[in-house]
Amino acid sequence: MSEELKIIPLGGIGEIGKNSTLLELDNEIVLIDCGFKFPPADMPGVDFIIPDFSYVIKRKANLKAVILTHGHLDHIGALGYLIEEAKPSFVIGSDLTLGFVKDSVKSKTKSTIEFRQVKNGESFKIGKFTFEFIRVTHSIPGSFGVAVKTSQGTVFFTGDFKFDATPVDGKLMDIALLEKLRLKGVTALLSDSTNADEAGLTGSESLVGQGLMKIFEKAPGRVIVSTFSTNIHRVQQLINVSERAGRKVVFDGRSLVESVKIASKLGYLRVPNGIEASFANISSYAKKEITLITTGTQGEPMSGMVRISNGMHNGIRIIKGDSVLISGDPIPGNERVVSDTVNKLFKLGAFVYYRKEDGIHVSGHCSQEDIRFMIDLLRPKYFIPVHGEFKHLVFSKRVAEEEGIQQSNIFILENGMGVGITNGKMRKLPRIQSGEVIIEGNIKIPMREDQELTYITERREMAHKGVLIAVVVLNNRGEITRPVHLETRGLVLLKGTEGEIIKKTKDKIVETIKKLIKIKTQEELEFAVEENIKKIFKENAKKSPTVFTLILKEHK
Repeated sequence: MSEELKIIPLGGIGEIGKNSTLLELDNEIVLIDCGFKFPPADMPGVDFIIPDFSYVIKRKANLKAVILTHGHLDHIGALGYLIEEAKPSFVIGSDLTLGFVKDSVKSKTKSTIEFRQVKNGESFKIGKFTFEFIRVTHSIPGSFGVAVKTSQGTVFFTGDFKFDATPVDGKLMDIALLEKLRLKGVTALLSDSTNADEAGLTGSESLVGQGLMKIFEKAPGRVIVSTFSTNIHRVQQLINVSERAGRKVVFDGRSLVESVKIASKLGYLRVPNGIEASFANISSYAKKEITLITTGTQGEPMSGMVRISNGMHNGIRIIKGDSVLISGDPIPGNERVVSDTVNKLFKLGAFVYYRKEDGIHVSGHCSQEDIRFMIDLLRPKYFIPVHGEFKHLVFSKRVAEEEGIQQSNIFILENGMGVGITNGKMRKLPRIQSGEVIIEGNIKIPMREDQELTYITERREMAHKGVLIAVVVLNNRGEITRPVHLETRGLVLLKGTEGEIIKKTKDKIVETIKKLIKIKTQEELEFAVEENIKKIFKENAKKSPTVFTLILKEHK
């Protein structure tokens, strides 16, 4: 019986971020990418979310390698968490990608893994897999598409890409290598789909420089820009435009400073001598001589731009004449928090550039014509759209159909539900254990698909409704020995009604305790008190808070 090549996405399907795909052949396992995603605004307190790697961890002895297509966090951000529990023999990627990865991996872990740097056109064999790395154009240098050659055919992962005819670093996508790959035969193409609902070709990254220059030329004071810390091409253009405009550049935030340091050391970022200024010396320059580059395009709570908008940044306060640029599109789900940040910045006196027509951002991802061109180059038998919301996958599927791929040969997958290839034929596989793992500080909390964590629900309710805590003290006979104590946080009552509602609430608590103390357990009694408190507030204030009841017993 022939071996079956299994291709199973662990993340990145039906969502933006958390990209990671498992390949398994004769019990040998490889991961293509290992990323995280930012939490939506309705998950307060969550730092970020990574894939559930349970399937890999249970088979960790079989994990041969993690292949990284490029250095963005939605493709590398979960690696440090994976290798705490399952160490691959190799982590493979470009020098820039590995530079970012090593910066986030604990020192004692680095010595147990071989980090293998690869260049365009190089191949690397691991067990039953051979990987060929082909340069693609994206918003970060060192981006690869990966051809995976096996006994069951060749599968090509595009990684994130677009056909950029004028890339910032001058390094074009290697179309010649893609054409050679087509001549050898491509069984399946797994294509980036993030912009598949956009017609035409995605614009060149170089166009951003033109839009930036127009703004810099007319900016009356400081220019403050937020971008992703690993968007190296964008950072380079900000440096270039600042140099032409006679401005000093200040880098703000640990992640951005580290990215600039690594990219500069490896020769991917050119920072002219004398152009960088520190926060300590910022006041010695005229306002028109300063460009501040920080993070916060997605409204992340602790990012530089959000702290500036909230007046909580230690070094920067918005003043009249500041021009603020949000150089990035909101990830779906983040639109509201980004809009809130923009409004706050306007209110503080800045003029904010954030719209598409401002010309300060283009996507790094493929639109419909990019996908069409990739399909025409490779002529795959099977097509699988990845890296996108469900709508993007559907639009990508439509493009593939228009390019002549049979509908039966196009597979829209789900996280945990992949496909198998045997003798050139593809079939859907049963679902493996999948889901998400929430990261809060150094705590990891597994969450199955479509499952809501109770504590997240409670946080959301407290944020929207306010909190009331009721404390009741009983003696051994079940009698209330002290006045009922109520404590509220974030709770608003109509002026003049507070005293009456609080009195009704305390009376209802006493009534409930006396009625149920002999027939209910403490847990049942606390629940009954909480429900009655909610009813009082619903009747009198038209809104009930989140209620916590503590029944304490005196021991004498």
